[in-house]
Amino acid sequence: MFFALTALLMGILMPCIAIAQSSQTKVTLHDIFRTPAPPGDAFAQDASHVLVVMTILIPISLGFLAFAISESKRFKTSIPIGLVVAGIFCVVPEAVNNYLGGVYWTQSHDPKQLLFMLMGREFDYYVAFIWWSLSSGVGVTFYAALLRRVSTGTLWAYLALAVLADIILEEILLGYGGIYLYFGHQPLVFNLFPCWWGPANVSSLFLSITLAYRYRAWFEGWRSIFLLPLVPTCYIGAWTLCGMPTVFAIQGDFSPLITESAGIYTCIVAVVQSGAMMHLVLDRDPLAISGPRKKTG
Repeated sequence: MFFALTALLMGILMPCIAIAQSSQTKVTLHDIFRTPAPPGDAFAQDASHVLVVMTILIPISLGFLAFAISESKRFKTSIPIGLVVAGIFCVVPEAVNNYLGGVYWTQSHDPKQLLFMLMGREFDYYVAFIWWSLSSGVGVTFYAALLRRVSTGTLWAYLALAVLADIILEEILLGYGGIYLYFGHQPLVFNLFPCWWGPANVSSLFLSITLAYRYRAWFEGWRSIFLLPLVPTCYIGAWTLCGMPTVFAIQGDFSPLITESAGIYTCIVAVVQSGAMMHLVLDRDPLAISGPRKKTG
């Protein structure tokens, strides 16, 4: 819901999206390594676009934090707050899978805005806060659903809605331009956003949420601090499992059939691993859509 409202708000405030600059670049292979070259400064940062997007998304993330605080008071648990705070640390694995999955965040080259560097590429603070809007939203809303022991069918519906929200949000951000883009031989690109990223992102975040719920008795109180490494570690692990087939296609130069098939395969693995989390961690039958709402832990 929050992401849908964000998409509507950004569309109203920024009608230039319809005629925005292209957020895609022509794939250029390195002469020696034969891998797609990131655009670098050829895709310059638009500082005003970064500021506008941050102005909109940071309050959204803080709204999720407020919701987490409310949930923590209602259910007398510290975990929702821990999940939201831990979400911002996903910028660390995000930097890693950006190299693997062909994502380029623009660089200001301003030392005051530098968060960290990885393999020679600068990551500004804005990357963490923009990505926080997705991780915080998925984390607290899914955990709230699990606390209410929703049916398995409802849980699958939440996963699908989260994927749709990711697609909508990123289509808007990519269309606005000057912030980041996807490069390389990306599969399943129907407009600007490579749609395989949606299932990969959501399924990967789902792992830490299920573990936090399954072992919620242990994570209570001061132990919630262990959610800070758990969330980003689970994310990069699950993302690598489902995303690896597509990584080879993005970084290679294969036929369209192979490239698109890799993207479809990633989506299938994301669904399968989500079902495995339900079965192995939550003790639910992922195929029993209207099955019993089991209580675990």
